[in-house]
Amino acid sequence: MKVTGLRTIKFNPAEKLTLIYMLITGVAACYLWITTGKGLGVIGVRLAIGAVIFVMAGFENITQKTSNPLLRYIFIGCLFVYWYPETFYFNRFFGNYDHLLAAADQALFGYQPSLVLAQALPQHWVSELMNMGYISYFPILIITWLYFYYTDRHMAEFYFFTTTFAFFLFYILFLLFPASGPQYYFQLIDTRLISAGIFPPVGDYFSHHYLALKETPSTGIFKQSLDLIKSIAERPTGAFPSSHIGNTTLVMIILIVQRKYKLTVVLLPLYCLLVLSTVYIQAHYVVDIIGGYAAAFIFYPLSKYLYPLFARKDELMANRQKI
Repeated sequence: MKVTGLRTIKFNPAEKLTLIYMLITGVAACYLWITTGKGLGVIGVRLAIGAVIFVMAGFENITQKTSNPLLRYIFIGCLFVYWYPETFYFNRFFGNYDHLLAAADQALFGYQPSLVLAQALPQHWVSELMNMGYISYFPILIITWLYFYYTDRHMAEFYFFTTTFAFFLFYILFLLFPASGPQYYFQLIDTRLISAGIFPPVGDYFSHHYLALKETPSTGIFKQSLDLIKSIAERPTGAFPSSHIGNTTLVMIILIVQRKYKLTVVLLPLYCLLVLSTVYIQAHYVVDIIGGYAAAFIFYPLSKYLYPLFARKDELMANRQKI
């Protein structure tokens, strides 16, 4: 059996992005460990994930057998269930900016859309429709990727790189601009202040406290599903810009650029519901939606520019005329 060196291990572009993200945030974790004594567990998680990536990517080199790219994609994709809530571990050490976002919505509309929308449409069927729209976030991403994976492997490579790249950029932004979203922030301030358009800063509240979401009756299958998802992954983090809107807008951009109009039409209703639901369930302020939408149109050309630096030569040649 021929064994080759580390230089011959071929990582796919998304694996390279993951290793870079782990390195950047690992340095931040080391700093927190040195200054606060916390962060050793985060460093350990990165070492474990890095080891798995190296083993999976090096399988072909070590055994001289073809590795399973689908399994490698699935592993990288599943990690986002961990990466998102982990941003709260970092940004809770800094100040909170929800008061600026709430004030921006107030300046734009004269009220808080994240509070008014649900009050104006309290019907159970509307609530369930919005819950379904919010839950459709990952199905939209997964369905599109599977479509490309089984119809055009080279485009699947670019698509997965682009969405992974966007995820990590959003998560870094969450570290730099900590905001919890209206579902958390409005629990911390007096409702009379909200009515008066006054939004006091909560400072480093989240550095010393963990605030759970208010429990509401689970009266439908989509509400129950959303509650389960929130109990696993939701944290007081990631409000601005909205990665939900940014990533799904990015999906729509790619589909339109690739002229996949049928799939675009199929996913468009879910996309529209998702946009409305993020405000309806109080996950985001409207300015978060605007920020996420704008980010998608920045991340796409940036991803297209950087992809050649990460892609293998065979993937690059195949994709050069497609992306």
